[in-house]
Amino acid sequence: MSILSKKLYVQKTGGTAVACNIYSTSAEAGDKALRVRVDNTDGYIALKATDDANATGMRVKIGDVIYAVATKHESGGGVAIPYTENYWTETGSHSFTVPAGVTRLRIAVCGGGGGKGGWALGGNGGDSSAFGLTATGGRGGWRWGEGMGGEPNGLASSGNSITNGFLMSFDMTAGTYGRGGQYSGSGGYASQYMDVIAGQTYTITVGASGGSNGTAGFVLIAYGGDI
Repeated sequence: MSILSKKLYVQKTGGTAVACNIYSTSAEAGDKALRVRVDNTDGYIALKATDDANATGMRVKIGDVIYAVATKHESGGGVAIPYTENYWTETGSHSFTVPAGVTRLRIAVCGGGGGKGGWALGGNGGDSSAFGLTATGGRGGWRWGEGMGGEPNGLASSGNSITNGFLMSFDMTAGTYGRGGQYSGSGGYASQYMDVIAGQTYTITVGASGGSNGTAGFVLIAYGGDI
């Protein structure tokens, strides 16, 4: 008895895709279940009333009754989790325990920007990471060679000027986090959805700047609502 690693994703028109658990037995999926085939093995997805907290927009008709494909089975019905954001900007390591009922996060990470260079080489920014997603720090540069941006999506230095960083957002927008000092690159930036395990504790790391005029990165997460 288990929840399979693969999910069924139901996408609202113009919205985000919602992951639905696939159980190895029909009993785990509750009173009503939709049988599916996953890698030549039967799997079962919970079916609930259309007003259940875990209901998606996908409908299945059994006899004269219309059910909603549900994200998961919870005895007694689910409790809706409101949209919630958490963020970390203090450099170093932190921990985050996934709240009960949460199985999916939206995550954005930004690495630290490289420090100001000149006659001497600027320092490299630190990497930021969370839930297996990493944005590396910007590379320090100097008058004889500009620093490259962190990976992915970091900006390379264009010379004796500040290198733009990123806004704390799930969309890649210019801002002040992960900014590179003169001759040095910005931190990298990455954003995506991740499946997680409720109750499990994860390590979060925020990268520091490489020195003067560079800025630290960030980690931003969101869960609940339509995620």
